[in-house]
Amino acid sequence: MWRIIGQDKAVAALQSAFADQRVAHAYMFVGPPNIGKATLARILAQALNCDEAKPPCGECTSCRRIAQGLHADVQIIGREMDGDRARRDIRIHQVREVERTVSLGAYEGRYRVVIVDPAETMNEEAQNAFLKTLEEPPADVVFVLVSTDEHRLLDTIRSRCRRVEFAAMPAKAIASALNERWKASPDQAKLLARLAQGRLGWAINALQDTSLLAERDESFHRMKESLSDGLGERFAYATDLAARFARDRAEVAGLLDLWLEWWRDVLLVQAGCDEEVVNQHLFEDLRQIARACDLASVVRAMEALRAAKQNLTFNANARLALEVLFLELPQLEIREEETRSAVPL
Repeated sequence: MWRIIGQDKAVAALQSAFADQRVAHAYMFVGPPNIGKATLARILAQALNCDEAKPPCGECTSCRRIAQGLHADVQIIGREMDGDRARRDIRIHQVREVERTVSLGAYEGRYRVVIVDPAETMNEEAQNAFLKTLEEPPADVVFVLVSTDEHRLLDTIRSRCRRVEFAAMPAKAIASALNERWKASPDQAKLLARLAQGRLGWAINALQDTSLLAERDESFHRMKESLSDGLGERFAYATDLAARFARDRAEVAGLLDLWLEWWRDVLLVQAGCDEEVVNQHLFEDLRQIARACDLASVVRAMEALRAAKQNLTFNANARLALEVLFLELPQLEIREEETRSAVPL
């Protein structure tokens, strides 16, 4: 049973390949984070190793061991932990270990399945080594590369994988799933579905761990505070973010995405499109910023955020890229009164 919500097209592609015995030796699952890519990768591993007549059953010993992360032939490669944080990349020694294990053939089941998640964090050495494994894969091995940013992978790796795209889910579908399957209240479901931006996995996590929403809102309020900061305070914040980026690129990239989302909301408030605002629960804060800025300042902030994210993706100096970002953001005097002014830095 291919138990995943909202990814019918991706599931249908895998079911068809499985039924016709045309399973590829390598797949690339691409799409936004927390949308079901890793879940479907495990389900594919279950289908390939299920003991029952109609795989994947989800109940046999193999399916249960895969779900529990105990199956000897299902290997998940990710960023290793360094204390309480994940390292910034997947390294060559991890790929060398994959080479060693896949050369031994399947042990517990019929197929060895190697899931690389997030695949785009393989460093250059690791990618080059992984390419060699992809070029001559053993017959009983299936690779699944899980990626939110496939363009960071070598073209030669991408060309050797069958691409499966995962789409964002409509907010109504997420709200319905949260309400019916996870027993969220209507108000909870509506809020989280809107904030999820098509990512059911994020909505489920936020429902089960309320600190995620609190941390998200705190990130917004910290950004809002920075708009009133002087240059020295802004540069200190940029330095702090650059240090965080060195430890965890995904965390800072996600933060920039959030800020871009909030500035988009500010733009919508200025345009009078209140119903389209994603962060409805922060509407008064957004309206404050919308009234303090002119349209040109908002557009410049959004362009600066996009440029910073692109620069960080292409390995620019993180501190410099973030300092430039804060130079481009408007400096505001945000007061409790309704009338405010924007003064460019």
